[in-house]
Amino acid sequence: MLNSNMSPDESPWDENPHVQKPNSTSGKSALDYLGLTTDYLSIPLCAGAILANLLLITVILKYKRLKNRTNFYMLNFAVFHTCYIISTPLFYIVLDLFYNSELEVHWYCVWIRVENFAIGLILTFVGGFGIDAFFEKIRPSWFGKYERRYLYLFSFFYFSHFLMYVTAASVCLKTGFSNNFSFYFLTTYYFVILISVLYVNYKEKKMETNFKLSTPNKAYALNISVIILLCWIPLFIFYNLMNIFKNIQKVEHILWYTAFLPEYLAYCCSIIIVCKLWKSSKHFRAAFRKVFRRPVLDSEYDELNVNENGEEISKPL
Repeated sequence: MLNSNMSPDESPWDENPHVQKPNSTSGKSALDYLGLTTDYLSIPLCAGAILANLLLITVILKYKRLKNRTNFYMLNFAVFHTCYIISTPLFYIVLDLFYNSELEVHWYCVWIRVENFAIGLILTFVGGFGIDAFFEKIRPSWFGKYERRYLYLFSFFYFSHFLMYVTAASVCLKTGFSNNFSFYFLTTYYFVILISVLYVNYKEKKMETNFKLSTPNKAYALNISVIILLCWIPLFIFYNLMNIFKNIQKVEHILWYTAFLPEYLAYCCSIIIVCKLWKSSKHFRAAFRKVFRRPVLDSEYDELNVNENGEEISKPL
């Protein structure tokens, strides 16, 4: 998914056991059936993750209390997590419909890098979600102008990751899969964000211990960032192991067929976030209950229609 060790002349069908090889007439092994089974099992899991993303997008855009800068990090996560989930299946659908399951390997590489583009933005907005809330707590004076201009920062994120995608796609067109530039960059970027968030989390815990500071309204943000980033560790470990053991066919083969385990964990991120928000944030919990037509206290519903500064809006019909 993130990486492949093919030479420019090799076919993408040769390496990935989760892809049904076209025109294959040989018998299937037990591992082939495992790959097929895990692909089918991933369908309801991916559907649930997409629904969780849509739920996050809906409540953040619908209720003014949730329509704030910090939660827009989570909204962007939901958008690009959905792109991550559907990018590869969509590619194979297009491939089957319009290219008879055959495509020059360089263009295959270019499309797969779309998935890496989505992962990069997922990591950016998940990390930003917690770091933003932390700095708002310790440096509230910084956020006067930023509160109105944060979209400039978001635009920078989009542009910089798009630029990285264009660079990776250019490498694909020249060398195919023989150059793992995109994968190495993404791995480095992931660990930089993970270390940054863990450090910020450590600083917050230290501040709370020393100064008895607490911000219950947004205390969940940094916890969610840590949990979600840790969920991605197995995926990056698996694909780095594939690089390490790329010349040992049996080991690499086993890694390919068991890669569904970290992939499932990456798919579940949005479901984990919804569960965490339900438990940790009364405003998100009230919004989720309202979407599912569950009973909500009038006072809690009224709070959803008031922004953080106390400005009221008319209730939706």
